[in-house]
Amino acid sequence: MLIPYCVLSLLATAASARSPYHTAKTEGFAVNGSAIPDIDFDIGESYAGYLDNSPSGDSSLYFWFFPTTNPNATDEITIWLSGCPGCSSLLSLIQETGPFLWKPGTYKPTRNPYSWNNLTNIVYVDQPAGTGFSLGPPTVHDEEDVAREFMDFWVRFMQTFALQDRKVYITGESWAGVYIPYIASAMLDKENSTYFDVKGVHLIDPVINSMEMSTDASALSMVQRNQPLFALNHTFMTDITHRASQCGYTDLMNLALQFPPPQDSPPLPPPPSNQFPNCSIWESITSAARLLNPCFNPYNIRDYCPYPWNVMNFPSSSAGPHNYFNRSDVQKAINAYPTDYSACGADNSAPIFGDNGDPSPPSSFTKLPSVVERTNNTIVAHGALDFALVAEGTLATIQNMSWNGARGFQREPEGALFVPYLGGGGYPAAGDDMDMSSLRMDWISGAGEVGVAHTERGLTFTLVFLAGHQMPQYTPGAAYRQLELLLGRIGDLSTPVETFSTGGGP
Repeated sequence: MLIPYCVLSLLATAASARSPYHTAKTEGFAVNGSAIPDIDFDIGESYAGYLDNSPSGDSSLYFWFFPTTNPNATDEITIWLSGCPGCSSLLSLIQETGPFLWKPGTYKPTRNPYSWNNLTNIVYVDQPAGTGFSLGPPTVHDEEDVAREFMDFWVRFMQTFALQDRKVYITGESWAGVYIPYIASAMLDKENSTYFDVKGVHLIDPVINSMEMSTDASALSMVQRNQPLFALNHTFMTDITHRASQCGYTDLMNLALQFPPPQDSPPLPPPPSNQFPNCSIWESITSAARLLNPCFNPYNIRDYCPYPWNVMNFPSSSAGPHNYFNRSDVQKAINAYPTDYSACGADNSAPIFGDNGDPSPPSSFTKLPSVVERTNNTIVAHGALDFALVAEGTLATIQNMSWNGARGFQREPEGALFVPYLGGGGYPAAGDDMDMSSLRMDWISGAGEVGVAHTERGLTFTLVFLAGHQMPQYTPGAAYRQLELLLGRIGDLSTPVETFSTGGGP
């Protein structure tokens, strides 16, 4: 029997009204989870819209908030921020961590068994102004501005949904490695547990150093680690190896990747500029790789032609009729202003997005060590197949960073990152014959020992073998497991177990 839309709307409103988050104050933000275009299931309770970022800013920020039914999450709120800079956090919501997914190459949205709101109350925020649905005017000049404007928004968000006195966790990827330490540090500086009780941060494939360290200095290491996937010939490899040495990158990486690092020597100097002659190592490797594989994708080096159709037009990220959130019916359903939306098309009038870029020092030089020390719950995660930002560059940065009384990790990361199969039990043993037609489809996220996990002095580093830049998209189980660690639901990542933590999880 078909149920009229008006009745569906009333049912959704009635169900949502039983929630502590659905009040007279939040009614205008409520989203009908059964009436989102092209999604043929109810995504559950959520709230979306705009809240001011004044007085630090002169605009408002768009958010989409998904409460959880997990009984372990009643005293917490988790933030997701995408990076680039200038990419919308809804890109992660729809293709990585949200309750519904529309992944590249699929013809309609599906439920996400690894939705992060299974574990925690989570809010996706388009910030700074000029990003995604947050239209501006953009006024941020540096990361201190970003933090101030976000905190003004955050107080309003906490007040609107009566979330005061909650533990706050901040997660995100890529340029969020810049955003998050600056925001978390500014929140912690306030010493105000009513709104800013930051208990942990999770940085996924983050920018925490200069791009030279994150790409050029570490690029050769990754190519050598993945020779068959790059398939570069002997002549090119000889030349690029010589150039990396001549530019000083090889010696720098050898010094940086020592365990433990020298404790009594000064910090390593910054890597040489990739603007020096023949020092654009990353660009040269990428260009050569595309001669062999025209669809070479730095975000995941295993990709090849043809690119799958992507409802978000990512990585081109242009606005257009096939960009899901650029549709007027979708925008109306999620309380967004009519917008020529693009996933990563931030308004270039914002100084931080302009030709001169962000003048703020990398977070590992400034805010990140203090955030580690004040939370003792920081995760830096990296996909081994990410060439947009290279794992060796991230680890070298950690080895050059001092926190909690020492520099870097004292032991080389080598512990196993273990991920249970969704639902637990039934592991296929090595060598067992399996009927692949009956293999549970939720196993395709990957499980077992999927990477490396290492913790020292409040900082955890993970390397996920089969993840690209968007870790929750390529390896959702590994990303979900790390969120469990961040939230304190599990004690470590290396203990083999048969199930995820209980209480609303997969």
